[in-house]
Amino acid sequence: MKVANQVEKQFLFHHIDYEAIPVDDKTLSLEELDKKFSNNQQVLLRTVLIRCNNQIELIIVPVNELIDFSALEGIKENILDIIPLAECANFYPSCDVGIVPPISSKEVARTHIANSINNFSTVVFETGKANDLVSLSTSDFYKLHKNALTVDITTPAKDLVFNEINETESKKLKQKFTPDNDKKNNLQRLYKLPPLPDITTKVIQLKNNPSADAKALASLIEKDPSLTAQVIRYSKSAFFNYQGEITSVQEAISRVLGFDLVMNMALGLSAGKALTNPPDGPLGLNEFWKHAVYSATLAQRLSQKIPQDIRPNSNLAYLSGLLHNFGFLLLGHLFQPEFFLLNKLYAANLKCSIVAIEKHALGMGAGQNAINMGHAELGSWLLDNWQIPKEVIVATKEHHNHSYSGEHANYASLIALVDSALGIHGIGDNRNEYLNTKFCKALKISPDVVLEELEKIISEHEQIESIAKQFAA
Repeated sequence: MKVANQVEKQFLFHHIDYEAIPVDDKTLSLEELDKKFSNNQQVLLRTVLIRCNNQIELIIVPVNELIDFSALEGIKENILDIIPLAECANFYPSCDVGIVPPISSKEVARTHIANSINNFSTVVFETGKANDLVSLSTSDFYKLHKNALTVDITTPAKDLVFNEINETESKKLKQKFTPDNDKKNNLQRLYKLPPLPDITTKVIQLKNNPSADAKALASLIEKDPSLTAQVIRYSKSAFFNYQGEITSVQEAISRVLGFDLVMNMALGLSAGKALTNPPDGPLGLNEFWKHAVYSATLAQRLSQKIPQDIRPNSNLAYLSGLLHNFGFLLLGHLFQPEFFLLNKLYAANLKCSIVAIEKHALGMGAGQNAINMGHAELGSWLLDNWQIPKEVIVATKEHHNHSYSGEHANYASLIALVDSALGIHGIGDNRNEYLNTKFCKALKISPDVVLEELEKIISEHEQIESIAKQFAA
């Protein structure tokens, strides 16, 4: 087990006895670890850093509880911002990027600890290194934070149940669990859309070059080791049933996947690297890529079953499936507390419409804040800014608009159909027991064909989910 240097020093200084907790599966998210290790006696902790009146403050709460920012503001007014995980590395240089242990650093002016932690005799938290955990007594934990404020600042996520929330309740909910940031500040942050990674820019340039060939694409992809591994791994999957040996990206392109599919894979995967997003929950990074890969695969297969006069391009169908929920990544990247609330609300109400939950959790359509756009419009705005093909932008923006009949409506209908089909198996953000046949009629495809292709993909779940984990890595 590895322990970050900053954490180890604190343990030694305060004479803390701790026990290492082995985690065999290093791919588990913090939320999955919570389900595995939290019980009536012990609780897994998470940490949030905030910037308040130009000073840094530390908040420590159980993983499965939401911070009540209205209570926190009663202690310390004018909270300006939550510090993004990537920036937290400046305060915890010995820790892995994205991990903030519940240990103070020299920059922290004050620490707030959730009073609910006192309900447990043992606490568990990350050591500063990914998926390495320690447990120690709650009393020893408080030795690390002798001057901390212990306050009622959380609400258990399980207590957040979505029924019919009126506008007044919606505003109270948002005010309670998200900081009262100035709207102008949010707008300014939103306009600072993350730029495309350099490799994605080069992929787009190559895509627009009519003389580009497999050799040029392979040469570009092979400059990125993770992209290289993902493309080769995908080419070896059972989808394509290729019996030969694949040892290079160029072989993957020429023998199995084809130029257009690999181009769109590279475009989608490299673009995803521009956004840092929490991994946990049904809308977190792990589930995002799981849904994205299932969607891309099913969209491509169904596109080939649609009559030729309205058939979407199969490779653009794949890219549409891969990117259509990119708005969730942007939401988590720019608006962490709002995303956390939405993620928890949806986890507690998986059968509810994600659009309806967005309207209540984010106040979508009820105010001037740009976050009110919702994930579909946010995602389309980002993809348009990045000059992604128009068909993909329309599919992203309109896949929840079931009455859309404008340009490239076949792409929007295809992704809506894919979401409906995958939802039968509890995948994605449209979880229902039955297929929405309205989209079958719009695309002139038999519901039986859709369900047949769906079951083929579900039978290949091990390969798909293995690829999704690679994408999320």
